[in-house]
Amino acid sequence: MVCADRIYSEDYEDHIVEYYGDEQYLYQKYPDACFQIVSERYAIAYTKSGSMDNYVSDGSFIIPHCYGLMSSEQVLESSGILRTQRQPALSLFGQGVMIGFIDTGIDYTHPAFLGSDNTTRIYSIWDQSIEPDDTNKGRIPEGFAFGQEYTREDINDALSSDNPWEIVPSRDLNGHGTFAAGVACGSSIESKAFSGVAPLADICVVKCKEAKNSLKRFYRITTNEPVYAENDILLAVRYLWETANKRNRPLVICLGLGTSMGGHEQGGVLGRYLQTVGDYRGVTVVTSCGNEANTSHHYRSDMVSPGTDVQVEVRVGSNNGFMIELWSEAPYLYAVALTSPNGEYSGKIQAGLGEKRHIDFILDDTVVDVEYLLFAYESGDECIQIRFDNPSVGIWNIRVFNENDATGFFDMWLPIRNFLPETTYFLKADPDVTLCDPSNNTNLISASYYNSSNRSVAINSSRGYTRLGYIKPDIASPGIDVYGPLPYVGNKYPGTEEERMLLTRFGYMNGSSGACAVTAGAAALLLEWGIVRKNDISMNTVKVQKYLIRGADASGMSGVNRLWGNGTLYLYGVFESLISGRS
Repeated sequence: MVCADRIYSEDYEDHIVEYYGDEQYLYQKYPDACFQIVSERYAIAYTKSGSMDNYVSDGSFIIPHCYGLMSSEQVLESSGILRTQRQPALSLFGQGVMIGFIDTGIDYTHPAFLGSDNTTRIYSIWDQSIEPDDTNKGRIPEGFAFGQEYTREDINDALSSDNPWEIVPSRDLNGHGTFAAGVACGSSIESKAFSGVAPLADICVVKCKEAKNSLKRFYRITTNEPVYAENDILLAVRYLWETANKRNRPLVICLGLGTSMGGHEQGGVLGRYLQTVGDYRGVTVVTSCGNEANTSHHYRSDMVSPGTDVQVEVRVGSNNGFMIELWSEAPYLYAVALTSPNGEYSGKIQAGLGEKRHIDFILDDTVVDVEYLLFAYESGDECIQIRFDNPSVGIWNIRVFNENDATGFFDMWLPIRNFLPETTYFLKADPDVTLCDPSNNTNLISASYYNSSNRSVAINSSRGYTRLGYIKPDIASPGIDVYGPLPYVGNKYPGTEEERMLLTRFGYMNGSSGACAVTAGAAALLLEWGIVRKNDISMNTVKVQKYLIRGADASGMSGVNRLWGNGTLYLYGVFESLISGRS
């Protein structure tokens, strides 16, 4: 079986492995695996199902996290973008810059992605979800082992045909990716009163394939919502980066995906890799903060004295399973015990390196797996994973014991709202520290969202800071009633241009992804000014982040805070700050 077959087969599991640039070492140490290389540090391994526990327990492999979706003229005005576009000396529209999207795909037939000559503005699409066969192996991107790549020429051929999806069968049936790409860089369409932030930027798209069932089972995800594996996102980042290099374009990566599993500090393997890529000149990474503030999916303890314990109550509604992660800063150490709704007690599970406990709650017909990661990969801090199968409805009590000689605190997170019914939540929840990974990484750009029509807080927008108190988000961007394109829903392509325009759909969306797209478009305008026009050729993610922070509108704020970060996105303020800095 070739590696491409393993990538799609449910008989094989996906893992992340850290190595040090020697590919031969990988094949010698893991002769039963095949690999996709991400970078000189990370690779993706595909091994026979059932090997996960063996490799993970000895620290060889890292289990990928599961990521979910972070799902107008007014927006452009409030963000200072229209003013930046219309200022004659600036006149920035994203020309010469590429924006890359890792999402649900794109409706390439939508007029928002056509140029003035009615040809596509999309440079390429890598659809990971289309499995190669004997007829299309030539479309696998160079250096990768799966999926199908469609170039600008392919897309233009499709657009000139009676049925474009026969030529380029990649479609966005969800609409999330189409909307994000349109908001960030859709073409101006006066008849629909629409323009993206960077309407002249090149577009590159990765449609992520969905995670395997084995990974969803590990994280106890039973939702019908789309679930994406960290390993596929890592390869998507590599594809966007390499494509921009071939095209010789500065690159903005717009990531409209996130997870609440992880340390809420560095963003896990994905956060570290994005930081590495974003450190290069001409690359900027923008991430979604999430919609988790009002879900009651985060718990932060008060200060816990040595030798004492606290009770954490979780209200569990009807669902097949879920997962909780507890995180504490090294060298602090905590242990847990569980009491079911029927009063059955697990006993204290002593903290220890590699400690695992499989608990059968007889009175509740529930199984709970508890695993201690005393030196979690991304930070070396303690992480306790608690996985519930068939949990009884009612109040579950998690007793957390302070095993330290000093007073400390801990955090616990449930999965993002997409992966859990709203009837399961912490009874004593904290809306802060709810930013999704990888947006917690301080070297990536993250924007929470607000209502730009009245400059009010968006109640669902995830809040900072990071788990250890670093300032995040960087800024807040518009995320309520954002106007953007929606994909075509029919199966028969309209015959004439008039019919196509008549059936072209636009709509409104709320949430973190819209704010991420607006911010990504603004970053593209800055890269046009800095890299393309050579006003600051050293621009990278951190430098663009600092430009945006300097230009942020902090009116009405008493200082940096957990909701708005340093203020709201105001792109024209960046250039005003440069002028004022001369005086």
